[in-house]
Amino acid sequence: MNNVAVLVIFAVVALVILVNLYNVLGRKVGFRVEDKALGAQKSGEIEAAGRPERLLESRNPSLDALKTRDASFNELNFLDKARETYEQVVSAFHKGDLSAVRERLGERVYQSFADAIAARPEPAKDTLSFVEPPKADIDSIEFKDDTAQVRVRFLSEMAYETPPAEDGGKPHILYRRAAEYWTFQRAYKGAAGPWTLTRVEAAKA
Repeated sequence: MNNVAVLVIFAVVALVILVNLYNVLGRKVGFRVEDKALGAQKSGEIEAAGRPERLLESRNPSLDALKTRDASFNELNFLDKARETYEQVVSAFHKGDLSAVRERLGERVYQSFADAIAARPEPAKDTLSFVEPPKADIDSIEFKDDTAQVRVRFLSEMAYETPPAEDGGKPHILYRRAAEYWTFQRAYKGAAGPWTLTRVEAAKA
């Protein structure tokens, strides 16, 4: 009887081991080709979901209308040029000399800047630099008659450095943040003209 009991116990143990081996080996293990394809698809879906601004941007009716008027218009190139204009105009205004940027300014903006420069008691003694490139994005697009107006929102941080005094002290640096809307206008009557700055407004940071 003892031998029979021992045999039964071994048989039960063997059966349990075989069942466990089947459960493990019968499952899908490792990396398969179809898994790679499925993973790539899901990765692409997640990547697309992470860029909703591109999808929304392409569905902007005002942007589509602008591209209809000007097939060469590219929002990324436009923002690069707008950012460049922003830096150059701000620097020129600080120095008190608008001659280098005169062609980029509409008449009203130019006159407003020129009046502000003339009202200064003395030229600026500090130097201005941008802590990092200004952030820019298109806020709105409007059309009036044969002109297009694109309002760009700028966020920037500038450093104003005052040279050290004659006694050898350290230079003084003042940091200032700015948030502004700049409206650029372009005429499409006949040959398309250049983009010019026609309005400057304060914006919320």
